[in-house]
Amino acid sequence: MNAFSSFSSSCRSDRSSGPFTLICRRVIQETHDVKTFVFSPKSGQAAQFKAGQFIMLNLVIDGAPVMRNYSISSPPTRPGDLRITVKRVPGGLASNWLHDNLEQGSEIGIDGLSGGFNWDDLASERPLFLSGGSGITPVMSMLRTLADNGCDKDICFIHSARSSKDIIFREELEDLARDHCNFHIHVLCAKPEDKWRGPVGLVDESMLLKLAPDIRERSVYACGPEPYMKAIRGALHSIGLDPDRCHEESFGGLTRLAPTSSANQAASVRFARSGIGHQCRSTQTLLEIARNVGLYLPSACQQGICGTCRVLKLSGDVETTDLGGLSAEDKAEGYVLACCTRPLGEVTLDV
Repeated sequence: MNAFSSFSSSCRSDRSSGPFTLICRRVIQETHDVKTFVFSPKSGQAAQFKAGQFIMLNLVIDGAPVMRNYSISSPPTRPGDLRITVKRVPGGLASNWLHDNLEQGSEIGIDGLSGGFNWDDLASERPLFLSGGSGITPVMSMLRTLADNGCDKDICFIHSARSSKDIIFREELEDLARDHCNFHIHVLCAKPEDKWRGPVGLVDESMLLKLAPDIRERSVYACGPEPYMKAIRGALHSIGLDPDRCHEESFGGLTRLAPTSSANQAASVRFARSGIGHQCRSTQTLLEIARNVGLYLPSACQQGICGTCRVLKLSGDVETTDLGGLSAEDKAEGYVLACCTRPLGEVTLDV
């Protein structure tokens, strides 16, 4: 077990609410490659969530169902105004479709709201929020909630961006710092620029201690792409912060881990409820195998984080590279994540 395996990788929790429909009311161009989509629930429906949680969008792209999780950037203190803030990712199926197709009046289905990385469940007296790039979205939901509620806690926020033109919510962050004396907000740009007068560099131990000298007295809430999170984990470990006071959510940019079992050994998967059996190789994931036999399993991140593709394993041995998408209770009950689990020999699933 490495030093940070006990950090709260909080992307998954019990889902709340059921499927319902949102209507896009407005689209806001935040930066050159980031848009905020402003939704309200369709008449008679309600979207209740906790600051920091995410929603699963049910999209249809080129005639095929696509499910993706996006953090909510708006606060629950503003009923009827639910927002997601999406960065266009080169080659990204869902992000490009949203940027190019979703407009005012569009309707979109969502499948509940969830996520253990939220302020309600993880509140503290002295929070330090850390975010990199579009990882600011769940953190912004928390900051907006605290501001709306007139919170008088000593709040520190450090956001990392590639350059000044990549700072999401820049004007609002400046307003929060100006209007709330207890909000200590720092924006860090990786690239030095003549027009940028703020801190420059990458997040490391010395930068965290400079911008948050009392960090050892705080609880940390960090969100960003995996390379950023890796740097944060290393810095916090060097500082010696108690892992129990560190909460994180990673997304995207993960490297697909290679199998560690005997290469390309024969295996088989039986889908019990569907009555389908399939001969395969141990290099394939359960999700790939299901798709090969025409079975649809819900999936979103496909990286072992979100928990969407959770399935119950009835028998057999598997190899998994779960990255936080399953709780200890899930594992004890026999659940695995289809996107990052490979069969070793004969495996039976409750599908």
